[in-house]
Amino acid sequence: MSAAEVLLTRIVDYAGLFPPAALDMETAVRNYQRYLGGDEAWMLGSFVVPASRLREFAQVFDRVCCGEQENPWTLSVVCAAERADEVRVVEEFQEGALFIAALECRAADARLTEAALAALPPSRRRYIEFPIPRSSEILPVLEANGARAKIRTGGLTPETVPSPEAVVQFLLACAEAGVAFKATAGLHHPVRGLHALTSDAASQRTTMHGFLNVFLAAALAYFGAGEEALLKTLSEASPGAFRIDDDVISWHEHELISDQLEQVRRNFAISFGSCSFAEPVRDLKEMRWL
Repeated sequence: MSAAEVLLTRIVDYAGLFPPAALDMETAVRNYQRYLGGDEAWMLGSFVVPASRLREFAQVFDRVCCGEQENPWTLSVVCAAERADEVRVVEEFQEGALFIAALECRAADARLTEAALAALPPSRRRYIEFPIPRSSEILPVLEANGARAKIRTGGLTPETVPSPEAVVQFLLACAEAGVAFKATAGLHHPVRGLHALTSDAASQRTTMHGFLNVFLAAALAYFGAGEEALLKTLSEASPGAFRIDDDVISWHEHELISDQLEQVRRNFAISFGSCSFAEPVRDLKEMRWL
């Protein structure tokens, strides 16, 4: 595979049910089915669904897909670990043509993280979203339990977009702890820039992180780079600064070959959730990365 394919394979977990898209279930399911049949299906990761809507999802899936999928769909289920009913729904879910690959929940501190991990089935990948300033106390709990971290990189207001410094803090802490992570929200575009927060014509615009910035900064952290290099990478707003050749991606004074990128994606920077799959694909095509 080319360096771009290694970096981007299964990188987008489709979260069309969540804001700002907030699609109805049937539309989201049909979108994912269509994306799986498209030329960029190799970029597509799991379908993200709330535990509270798993039964609704299964009903729509059975009606819309009717056994037409070649392989089982992988799901990433967002749940509240303190809600016994949501955990029970996950445990009782009849999979068949569907496979729950991961569970995602939030925890505010180390004690609640331990409680969440105790409640969630250990047979699934478990991601915990937590306040970045709590990294030093929560990441050791995740490492000890074989769990993963989750960072929120955007939202519906400018205040929900963490600063580059905060993202660097998270990436370096995860690398030091040996804890893999996924990102969610605000990463519709490859490169950092000024974008609308929603698809509404009157939407407020703010500077948002790019998923290439985040994942390449993560690669630097994984291979031992320091804060300055990560911050410069996260802050880069020129698409032309990122260059792609057959087996290498280069930017600034850095370059990574396909083997290194494969290590990062397998062991550290896993995926990002996005309510849009079309926007990342469109922008990558405009950059001539696809």
